[in-house]
Amino acid sequence: MFSIDPDKRAKELHSLISPPMAQNFVTIAVLTTENETVIIGTNERKLRKKQVEALLENEIEAQIKEDKHAEEKVIQKALEMGLKGKEIGASRPICLDCEDLIKEESILPKTELKGKKSKKRQ
Repeated sequence: MFSIDPDKRAKELHSLISPPMAQNFVTIAVLTTENETVIIGTNERKLRKKQVEALLENEIEAQIKEDKHAEEKVIQKALEMGLKGKEIGASRPICLDCEDLIKEESILPKTELKGKKSKKRQ
């Protein structure tokens, strides 16, 4: 059985962003599923090259064209694939909008919850 800490994995993939200052504007989310597929997403259009190169055999990228938070993208991708999300981690604290979606889908957050709306959505 494969086991992953989605919070730790999100932070590992986030650390690959260069230059480091860009890390302040990017969020990486990691969603584990009941069938051991792990879905990785970003608030950017797609993962950066170094992140794609670092993906493991059971990890897939959530390429959702809409402007959404990383957490929303990985959950949407799981739903599109007919998968049930299990645990979610993110490279930054999870905003209230994403927290509500995570609860709605009965997914266990492994990252700190911000308890506030995203500044981009106010």
